Amino acid sequence: MERQNDILPILTVKHFDVKSTTNHLLANRQQIGSFVVFSIENEPFSWRASWVLCKYAERKASDIQPYAQMLIDNLPNIAKPGHRRETLKILSHLQLDERQCCDILGFCFKCIKDNKLQASVRSAAYDMLMKIGEQYPEIRSEAIAIFDDTKDYYPHGIRKSIYVKTMCPSSHNNNAKNISLC
Repeated sequence: MERQNDILPILTVKHFDVKSTTNHLLANRQQIGSFVVFSIENEPFSWRASWVLCKYAERKASDIQPYAQMLIDNLPNIAKPGHRRETLKILSHLQLDERQCCDILGFCFKCIKDNKLQASVRSAAYDMLMKIGEQYPEIRSEAIAIFDDTKDYYPHGIRKSIYVKTMCPSSHNNNAKNISLC
């Protein structure tokens, strides 16, 4: 699949607005493929395409579903941390089959173990593992064990967010701000 250059002016404007660009994409669904192709490149504004696709997936993930494997295959090649995070977030909105879950597992485990990687990317990888863990509980258990071993390397806010999501889900819905971490 080849990217159409007609999306470049949309993504490279000085005062970029993700909401209006997402609405544009909703109205022009034929451009989804171009957005996906551009989102897996390492161009200066490729991260914006991923950001728009993530917002789009929140509303209509089924339109992006056919591109899931393409996103998974290219995820390790994405250079910028924020761009990786947005791509992981896109994938978290999609229904992944067993093969796709297997394809992304190694990447996510590598991310959460890498203490030098930006914490928000590690958190998105952790969230992806928790989503996969809904279908495969042993993955969830392994991710929790790794988090327990590496939690001191996360900033307090992200550590607390992950802790709340995994260790005390009922508190997450009620009053998570009163939970203190080790």
